[in-house]
Amino acid sequence: MQKRLDQGYAALERIADSSPDLLKSLLEGSPDTVSVSDARLPDLPLTYVNPSFTKTTGYSADEVLGRNCRFLQGEDTDRDDVAKIRQAIEARQPVDVVLLNYRKSGEPFINSLRMAPIFDKSGQLSAYLGIQRDITEERLQAERNIGQNRLEALGTASGALAHQLNNLLHPVTSLISLHLPDIEDPGIRKDLEMAHYSANQAADLSDNLLGLSRGSFQDSSDVTTLPAGLIRAVDLVRLMLPPTITIETSFRNISGELNVPINETLFAQVLINIITNASQATKHSGKIRIEVAEHDSSRVKISISDNGPGIPPSLREKVFSPFYSKSHSKNSSGLGLPVALQIINKVDGQIIVEDGLIQPNGDGFGCMFIIDIPNIT
Repeated sequence: MQKRLDQGYAALERIADSSPDLLKSLLEGSPDTVSVSDARLPDLPLTYVNPSFTKTTGYSADEVLGRNCRFLQGEDTDRDDVAKIRQAIEARQPVDVVLLNYRKSGEPFINSLRMAPIFDKSGQLSAYLGIQRDITEERLQAERNIGQNRLEALGTASGALAHQLNNLLHPVTSLISLHLPDIEDPGIRKDLEMAHYSANQAADLSDNLLGLSRGSFQDSSDVTTLPAGLIRAVDLVRLMLPPTITIETSFRNISGELNVPINETLFAQVLINIITNASQATKHSGKIRIEVAEHDSSRVKISISDNGPGIPPSLREKVFSPFYSKSHSKNSSGLGLPVALQIINKVDGQIIVEDGLIQPNGDGFGCMFIIDIPNIT
């Protein structure tokens, strides 16, 4: 890598010697951010940033020149990533790293950084060249693709299971229905009625899973019908969570079927991302309640509440920032909630965070995510 960089520097030197204006034009017009830090001064202060740097970070050149570029770091920047940069500087070696940085506004972005030392003609270290690229949208798209692929795979597997389950349940329900009218013993009759009810419940679950595998994952429709679409999605989510998580659903003030402008695959992905977050918050042993209400004829509100530790009001907007949870849970990508918000925002919806269910110890409230989304006719 260093050999290729040296060859590149040599080419830049030739351009600088023969045509300084051309080199300036290349740097000023680069879509990637370019920065130069002086290695001869204490703390490697910035001595040059190109226009892409100021556009990406929100800082003007006057605000950053003379400062070490660590001002782009924040509380959720991974310390291991920072250590890689520090070690490369100490070893005078190039380094490639992807880390979380922050714009002047406080908005986080995912920065793909390549940094390399520059040596003068006498072999002395003179500067460090940094080339950065904002890859936030690329990471979000990758997370969306992973979520959709996971749903498709689970839907296919669930469909196969549902088909086999239906084949087994059909004779059970049919035989009970056939012989139940002839049973005179009240105790036996009650037991058979309970068995019949349970078998029908299992059949309904099977039909929901089969509907997901046959419909939403191949259907290009951009509408999910409630409550049926939500019930199918929740049944799918239950397969992904430990049995220690209790999920309750409630539908109130609903005049009939509701149609939200989002296909079932994306709708299920939103629910999975939020419910998985709730499950992690309760340490996989709490209660989650999902309530659907028709706000008016044009809007639907879907609230997802848990009885976990809750989120302080000062942090409620921050949970939608990419990689926010990275420093708190190594099992989380930190992109689930940002992806959910992006999906909902694209259909003129919003997600609001409020207090949720009362905590088991009664000392406070968990968290509630409210999805406010259009109801189309």
